[in-house]
Amino acid sequence: MFFGNPVVPIAFQLEQVFELVEKIILEKNWKSFEKGEVKLVLSPFYLFYYDVAFEEKGKPTGKTKHGRLALNGETAELSEELAESMPNETELAQELNDNYPMVVRKAIFSKTEAEKIALLKTASLLEADRDDIILTGFKEIYYPRWIAFATVAGQTYEFEISAVTGEIFGEEKVPEREKGFVELTHETLQELKKPGAWLRYSKEIAQISSGKLAGKKTNNIAEEGSKIIKEGNFEKADSFVRKPAFLISLVLIMILIAVVFFF
Repeated sequence: MFFGNPVVPIAFQLEQVFELVEKIILEKNWKSFEKGEVKLVLSPFYLFYYDVAFEEKGKPTGKTKHGRLALNGETAELSEELAESMPNETELAQELNDNYPMVVRKAIFSKTEAEKIALLKTASLLEADRDDIILTGFKEIYYPRWIAFATVAGQTYEFEISAVTGEIFGEEKVPEREKGFVELTHETLQELKKPGAWLRYSKEIAQISSGKLAGKKTNNIAEEGSKIIKEGNFEKADSFVRKPAFLISLVLIMILIAVVFFF
């Protein structure tokens, strides 16, 4: 598909988007989720170069600066970081594969208006007078980004991923699911398979039982558990069984019982 304005080439492909979204959701302990639509959005930017000669108290200081900036055609915000990551003009694409849903957004102001806005914004950014700044190479381009959707626990979330760098935004909206007792037990068993884990945990449990690690609190563990059960406070009971010392001890006891029973 031809767009008229150059497009920054896509480096982060559609297949990688699915992998990235899935990885983030799994890391938040969600095992079940549905992948939704993924579309490519082309956002307008005005890319330009600037040259500035600095003055102090109305007199030239002899200090100059040359650089490149990008003006967002929708928000009128300047981005130095985005401009620096842009490839050379010869590397910009004129068309893209249209085998997936695509949205092309238009700038809310004209090129002439963009030049005036860019001059004001650049002067403010550089803390220089507008008369001392020259803008050149003004060009409108499209920056591609992926918009992906995924449904987790009945809630649909939107992820924005740069199609150039792979940087993702929106993952913080997905809440982290608290692991259950079975999952924590399984992870502990997996940890025990690692070399030295048994020795390390055995030492910790020995310290707990002797009172070196927990002090006087160790002697009150049984009393605390009994009190929780009598009160019927299931939320507190769940928190109690999640304590590392309790969990490790329980898992080790279960393993020892299994060994004795089967062998």
